[in-house]
Amino acid sequence: MSTDFQSAREALGARLNELRTGAGLNGRDFAQLLGWQPSKVSRLQNGRQTATPEDLTAWAAACGRPDTAADLLGRLRVLESRQRHWRKQLAAGHAPVQDRYVVEYRQTTVLRGYEATVI
Repeated sequence: MSTDFQSAREALGARLNELRTGAGLNGRDFAQLLGWQPSKVSRLQNGRQTATPEDLTAWAAACGRPDTAADLLGRLRVLESRQRHWRKQLAAGHAPVQDRYVVEYRQTTVLRGYEATVI
């Protein structure tokens, strides 16, 4: 299941990718420009690693778009807020979160299923 946090991290990564490609740089050249490993650039762009404020500021500067740093930092704050919200929900364990879905399921009047099978 994808959380709001993961979705926000992937959206931030997509924006970072847009900036890099807009600057006409491939991943390896960009990593070398920043002094990072190419895998770090990949992890940030694919939403597998959360960027730090310093990462975002350096990214914007390396793309020649320092004006976008404020937008990127704002997206990071939203991402961190979603992570705090998710952790707060899970503080009491998974049961309360799952119970919310059980209530919705019990209130459902029509349930449709679809199964695609290829033989």
